[in-house]
Amino acid sequence: MILSKKRWQVERPDATLVQALQNDLQLSAIAAKILAARGCETPADAESLLNMTEASIHDPFLMPGMTEAVARIEQALEKGEKILIYGDYDAGATRF
Repeated sequence: MILSKKRWQVERPDATLVQALQNDLQLSAIAAKILAARGCETPADAESLLNMTEASIHDPFLMPGMTEAVARIEQALEKGEKILIYGDYDAGATRF
């Protein structure tokens, strides 16, 4: 087994906030902790994140390179080329 020389630093969210999220939104402790760690400071913030609407999603074309990426995908589709999609575990965190 390879032992890491790195030490994890786990931040603990505010217990009062976690309890408020649990109570107000009827969430499990782990869900409330995750929301608090994601920056939800009120039950309203958490509710907004949990019940997103299409109107609250950012325009993907605001991301650098999106226009070029779409053009390249369209070109690959037209030519029948294979497309490889790669993303890391945090690929969806552009909202935060």
